[in-house]
Amino acid sequence: MTSKRVVQFGGITLIAIAFALTIRTGSVALVLGADPGGGLPFWFQLSFMRMFAAAIAGLGAIVLWSASRLSSEQLRSFITLVAFVLGGLGFVSATQQIAIWSSTAGWLLAALFLSLAFVYGVSSAFVPRRA
Repeated sequence: MTSKRVVQFGGITLIAIAFALTIRTGSVALVLGADPGGGLPFWFQLSFMRMFAAAIAGLGAIVLWSASRLSSEQLRSFITLVAFVLGGLGFVSATQQIAIWSSTAGWLLAALFLSLAFVYGVSSAFVPRRA
């Protein structure tokens, strides 16, 4: 699989995560430990999750766009940057999992972001260098 295909797959994966979070916001919130009987704070949590999903979808769209538009050197730099961003998301997800969520879904979310970060980091080494 070429680096551009890896980048495209990652973009599609990010958009799929966003789509799942948007469609199943309530279920995901409950799995992560939100209390629907808590009243207004529960709805604040849901609105934040939807905003987060929109941001993840935007990142996925930017990643998909970059795969076909950037030169090799630009793509390598961009992939490295996205790997760090995804690593940051994975780190924050893991810390939230430990501090607040304590659920299987939290570990899955952290693992997903960290896995994407790893794949992007490794794939940046395989972007062809300009002659």
